[in-house]
Amino acid sequence: MNETYDELVSLISHGIDMEKKIASGNIKRLNAAMKSGCQDIKLLDSLADPLLDTMLGLSGRGERTYLRFLKYLETFSPKEAKQRREMYEDMMGYKIHTAYVAARLAKKLHKGQVDKAGKDYFEGHLATVGGSGYDWKQKTVGFLHDVAEDTSYSVKDVIRFLQKGLKTWKARPEEQDWIDDFSEIVKQYPHEHLHLPSKDEWNEIEEALHLMNARTVPTREAYINRFKGHFLAIKVKLNDLRHNMDISRLPNPTEKDYVRLERYQKEYEELMEMFKEVCEIQYPTLVEDAGR
Repeated sequence: MNETYDELVSLISHGIDMEKKIASGNIKRLNAAMKSGCQDIKLLDSLADPLLDTMLGLSGRGERTYLRFLKYLETFSPKEAKQRREMYEDMMGYKIHTAYVAARLAKKLHKGQVDKAGKDYFEGHLATVGGSGYDWKQKTVGFLHDVAEDTSYSVKDVIRFLQKGLKTWKARPEEQDWIDDFSEIVKQYPHEHLHLPSKDEWNEIEEALHLMNARTVPTREAYINRFKGHFLAIKVKLNDLRHNMDISRLPNPTEKDYVRLERYQKEYEELMEMFKEVCEIQYPTLVEDAGR
């Protein structure tokens, strides 16, 4: 028993040492590349990305180096730097707090409502759409995408509620025990350090929530068409439709349900084309890498 335990400890220790060496080596090479004035983004990414892949790479020295890399990248490619900063903050859980506040708010504002299957609206639909989000912004909008359409509250109200919730969390983090009720839904535990959304991020969330409200356009066609060019709103709407198309949720689907399903499938295809287009415009480097 003791031998097995000692072997396990030795194996873990060896793994930690290996990760330290990997992180240290990449830190040295990345610092050298930046010092030389390198502007080859693909090369810089190949040196910086391993810091995100090692357990110890983003602690202390590794994280400081990655942040210097982002500042360096901003000097000649602000757009690429912004994309990487957002991914870094999301991966570290610095802004996932907003999604937690959104989930709690959605459950409160939709209390008493049910979905087409007769289930609690938050548990039956919003939890799935929000939980399907890839990052904190997609989760936040996913949880709250139906508030303006299905309650008496406006998008402005939603943003104000979110900001108030985050302000309270930042001021009294020790009182946020409620987050455990939503951890399985949000699927990422918040970092001890809370980063508030930037002004641009608040504007992006507000815009996406406005676009998701079908009551503000005269026709369904106009509703879908206005998503064009809006990455965040498109991603959330795709998650929304994907869940709505799961007709197995309905115990006894009717002909009307199948007609609606056909409409959803058509809209999903249209939105997928919009998604491909906006990715090519907003994330050309990532699209190119994904195609390899």
